[in-house]
Amino acid sequence: MNAYRVQILCAVAGLLLAGVARAELPTKQSNVGDSMSQGSGADGWPGDHPELSWVQGTSSTVYSVFMRYQELVPSITQQPESVSGAEMVGGGNNFAAQAARVCAQEQKPQHVSVLLGANDVCNRPRSSSSDATANMYSLDTWLNALRAGLDQLAACLPPGTTVHVLSLPRVDFLYNAGYAKGLWCPYVVWPTAGICRIVTAEKSSSRRAQLGARINEYNEATRAEVALYEANADGRNPRGVHFVPDWQGSIEDGYSNTSVGTYVFRAADINGTDCFHPSTLGQRKLACATWATNPDGAGVVSECFQ
Repeated sequence: MNAYRVQILCAVAGLLLAGVARAELPTKQSNVGDSMSQGSGADGWPGDHPELSWVQGTSSTVYSVFMRYQELVPSITQQPESVSGAEMVGGGNNFAAQAARVCAQEQKPQHVSVLLGANDVCNRPRSSSSDATANMYSLDTWLNALRAGLDQLAACLPPGTTVHVLSLPRVDFLYNAGYAKGLWCPYVVWPTAGICRIVTAEKSSSRRAQLGARINEYNEATRAEVALYEANADGRNPRGVHFVPDWQGSIEDGYSNTSVGTYVFRAADINGTDCFHPSTLGQRKLACATWATNPDGAGVVSECFQ
């Protein structure tokens, strides 16, 4: 049996014995993320458009997580910490840095959404070796960065707070969506703007699939790690924060359209400016799918992606 699956089973057993308490509906939310959470390019114009973000948006065209909470708690507030260009691992706005800013908020949120990792892939140079993933972060490096953020949130958030950790979208699927959008994407936009060259400069579909397989590994490892925090394994979650992943498993294992990381993006789901970031429609689908896996939410993930 896969080692991560064993960890998850052990974590679930711990939950059954310990019974982590559920939180009340939040009166404040925050989020950790990158340009995807900033609504970058969603309306076809360059730059951040947070009003069109899946998580913090205020536009009814997206119907964000924040707006869905507003229907349940009209007085809810938010204090986002996401920054375009952020990585899980590196840079001044990585997970650990954003988590520290969440912890420094005067009023702590009772719900935190986490979506990071696209830049960890896209900022790596394309490999010239037989292994397309050779320049990507190792699984150990990824997990160390994940723990650095989760440790801080576990130590500072109020008991019962939900930390919803979302899976990383597949860059090979984004490549396919951009290619389907029009030839100006692969032949003009991507090389001119230098968009995610680890995948957009990769001509081999099998090598692009290797990148997708490594992202699956990141997502599987993240799910296992989040489950350990949920179960307070090794005392890492003494305050009883509720850690929830959206990842159920890979498409290859039969879990198509069950999480953000298993959605095969279509041409209409990405914008026509950089041909890589989600469009308004794509942001709306992400908001719907996130709400469906949120303990406070409702819905069926697969229906969000129709």
